[in-house]
Amino acid sequence: MPASKNVIKTIALLSATSILGACGGGGGGSDGGTGAGTAASSPVTVSAANAEQVASVTLDASTGLTGNTAGAIGLVPAAVGHVQSVKINATETIIELVKKAPDLVPSDSSGVTPAAVQSFAQNCNSGTMSVSFNDADNNQTLSTGDTISVTANNCDFGGTTMNGRLSISDVVVSGDEFTPPYSMQFTLQATSFSVSSGGETVVLNGSGTISESSNDGINFTSAFSSNGVQVAAGGESLILTNYNIQETENQATGEYSISINGTISSSGLGGSVTVTTDVALTGVGASDADAGQITCVGEGNTSVTLIAVDSLSVRLEVDENGDGIVDQALSAAWSDL
Repeated sequence: MPASKNVIKTIALLSATSILGACGGGGGGSDGGTGAGTAASSPVTVSAANAEQVASVTLDASTGLTGNTAGAIGLVPAAVGHVQSVKINATETIIELVKKAPDLVPSDSSGVTPAAVQSFAQNCNSGTMSVSFNDADNNQTLSTGDTISVTANNCDFGGTTMNGRLSISDVVVSGDEFTPPYSMQFTLQATSFSVSSGGETVVLNGSGTISESSNDGINFTSAFSSNGVQVAAGGESLILTNYNIQETENQATGEYSISINGTISSSGLGGSVTVTTDVALTGVGASDADAGQITCVGEGNTSVTLIAVDSLSVRLEVDENGDGIVDQALSAAWSDL
């Protein structure tokens, strides 16, 4: 889902998905362990004065995980419709990396015993990347029970640079991930794992669960959930707790839908808000959402509800005293957020 100002709209974080959408959250619970230092901060009081900032922070969170993917050649597919400023889709990048890890194994490594760990260096345009792939059933493809670890040091793939460590476990695969119908889920542990492209950088610390499925190879559903993950994106240092973001996308038409639920703590905001998707944000292609509604709640039930008017504008309905009644309605452009 595209957005504006460096926001809205997955290496697999999040299939983190992976940087996210806006404030709300559909489908699924929050899995994945809680990393150290990932507790939510105290809620902020929402007012007309900070309503745009609250909405912007919410969108920044989603952007880092499901932003438009500029693409690491051979690893990340071109994204069909997501944000334009933050072009990194950490979740999709991670998903594609996980899917293709077995294909990265050198051709002369066949014949290993089952469950043998195969370690090799991946060719980067510059920098280095080391990969360990534990092919649990020795079928030379991604399947249930496999584990993967990646360590990158300024590894550049056609303008997308990766750093840090990524560990993948608890892999569950049904079907062939390259020949739908299929479904895939895995647990992610990121240690200062970053993806940089087009002047933007997304940094992940912590753990979560990523999933992706498709019945026809055209319509895809991906989700990222976590009890505690740190994300640095769009100039914000964010902590996502009890968080879930789900995205569906039609790769033929570019139609997308994004839902988000959870608590977002922001260094810039100086506290946290809890976000809920009332109606999934939907749109087409590289445009911002033209429909949908998300609500961000702070201290004392104060809140701002973001309502997509069209792909250019939004309405922010602010409840400044937490009584459930709109005190002020503000108009804004997606580009303002």
